[in-house]
Amino acid sequence: MKDCAQMRRQRFRPRYGKSKLGLTISEISRELRSLFDAKFKEHGVSNARWIVLWALQELAEPISQKRLANLLGIEGPTLVRMLDRLEEDGLVRRTPSEQDRRVNLVELCAKADPLLDKMFVICCEVEESLYADIDEADLIKAHEVLLKMRDRVFELSGKDRADLIDFGHSASDPSGS
Repeated sequence: MKDCAQMRRQRFRPRYGKSKLGLTISEISRELRSLFDAKFKEHGVSNARWIVLWALQELAEPISQKRLANLLGIEGPTLVRMLDRLEEDGLVRRTPSEQDRRVNLVELCAKADPLLDKMFVICCEVEESLYADIDEADLIKAHEVLLKMRDRVFELSGKDRADLIDFGHSASDPSGS
């Protein structure tokens, strides 16, 4: 068994390589959400609402509420409250499934298009600033590594690729074809 001094040295190791990489990823994620919340606020959209709209746009077809909640990693009741507000704003529509009337399918309304265009511009501006002094080859390699880590986390969690909003894109194929 390790003594306390050894364990303490391990806990306080510097950030390098795999040491505390998860913490760094978590910090980046948290700060990006906060940054996007601030930028989206003037358009009446939170980052959480934007993610729902983005996912529906990317999926490009009606999807069940349950499946959407699973893909986004949020609880069903949380998604229902968000969808209620998005529906009130005329941005999404829920319709009963023809196969199973207990299932509601969610899709974007045309009214969401101008808002999505504005949000996309904001995302592009943030990305330009964020990646301004980082070499494209480094970004490609970082993204490849992060995708491998994402896949490994899903595997360790007992999930599969169907639990991802991946759309067949890969870092080695920027065109997505």
